[in-house]
Amino acid sequence: MSPLVKRSKRIIEKSTPHNTNLTFFVCLGLVMLINVFLNYREPFDTWIEIVGTVFQIAIPMYAIVPVLWKKDKDGAVQMIKILIFVIGITWAFKLGLSNLVGIDDLRPRGGHMSFPSGHTAGAFSGAVFLAIRYGIKYAVIAVPLAAFVGFSRIYSFAHWPHDVFAAVILCCVGGLLLVRPYKKK
Repeated sequence: MSPLVKRSKRIIEKSTPHNTNLTFFVCLGLVMLINVFLNYREPFDTWIEIVGTVFQIAIPMYAIVPVLWKKDKDGAVQMIKILIFVIGITWAFKLGLSNLVGIDDLRPRGGHMSFPSGHTAGAFSGAVFLAIRYGIKYAVIAVPLAAFVGFSRIYSFAHWPHDVFAAVILCCVGGLLLVRPYKKK
């Protein structure tokens, strides 16, 4: 067994709700501080988009926290499956499927690859996973933050409302197909 695999197993074995939450929030805090340092002169409108961008990654990353401290191997597999499903379909549409089915993928502020919203899909994939796998108490913060990510995409004119709603629906369908509620062994 390689040293990296041994170290990973030791980390997972020593995972607790306290240390995994603490590690996650320290990392998220560092990311936010770096963004403040790099973008402190940006107007409020830009900050809405920046925070949405941070949360589109933070929410699915946070979904890993209960997977680790519950030592839920099935949950890890299901999280990977929903991410692959959601990202795969999102990028299939962005790379041409939207044109084949007649969906206009022009962004409100210009450019293409609007349908569906990738930021919203990323955020909601984590929120939906948490809600279905571990229950609403794990998703009570993730779902509103994911909704904020969708709002930030519309507010910043990066996406149309139907782009955001399509991403939410895609994540809900992916969750219902690929994620099962957690049962203690």
